[in-house]
Amino acid sequence: MMELEIELKKASDSLKSWDTTSISLTAGCDLFMRYVTRTSALEYEDFNSAKSRLIERAEKFGEISYKARRIIAMLSQDFIFDGCTILVHGFSRVVLEVLKTAAQNKKLFRVLCTEGRPDRTGLRLSNELAKLDVPVKLLIDSAVAYSMDEIDMVFVGADGVVESGGIINMMGTYQIALVAHSMNKPVYVAAESYKFARLYPLDQKDMAPALRPIDFGVPIPSKVEVETSARDYTPPQYLTLLFTDLGVLTPSVVSDELIQLYL
Repeated sequence: MMELEIELKKASDSLKSWDTTSISLTAGCDLFMRYVTRTSALEYEDFNSAKSRLIERAEKFGEISYKARRIIAMLSQDFIFDGCTILVHGFSRVVLEVLKTAAQNKKLFRVLCTEGRPDRTGLRLSNELAKLDVPVKLLIDSAVAYSMDEIDMVFVGADGVVESGGIINMMGTYQIALVAHSMNKPVYVAAESYKFARLYPLDQKDMAPALRPIDFGVPIPSKVEVETSARDYTPPQYLTLLFTDLGVLTPSVVSDELIQLYL
């Protein structure tokens, strides 16, 4: 059994090496390993029985992860009301599921969608919302403060949810949360539990950089330095609630949930 666990660890490490900056990939692999191997029965069963038990638990983990977005979408529906305006940032599959479910429930709302530099993923989300006939308005990222007066709530995804209850997400999330907080607008995070990571960043530079190329559309002189980091850290005090497949959480209880996940 020890050899089988070693092989699983090798496969997990191989997946994580594909993108060493992805927090959700690393956390997902770590949680998968813990979930699959966390059973005392493996120590007493014969190899074939133990193998079947591992496969069964792996499939169960996959089923839980697959259902996560749907659970999160259902939990968030009470917070989306008719006539509201929602600000979203970049492209998040779970946020899209939240909005898609609200549209299917015949709720009347509109969405302001940031462009999502540097990779402009907000364009993708705005296209998906348009297909659902959801009223959507595309904003340049620097127009967030200008538009905050007409916004009722902010919905963002997360690349990782850290031990403090804060999140690491695409660049610009932090400044959106700051503006929303200063204007008393709730900031909601939609994130699957497999994105809960055992990290505790103290500031913006206290995490491995995720660098992305940036096209400014014009030549940049070689003497000009360009910031290419693609994500930032939003501290918990600027977040209102986290919608997860574990339930609706306040940032302050995230550390307790992490302990349970990684036991």
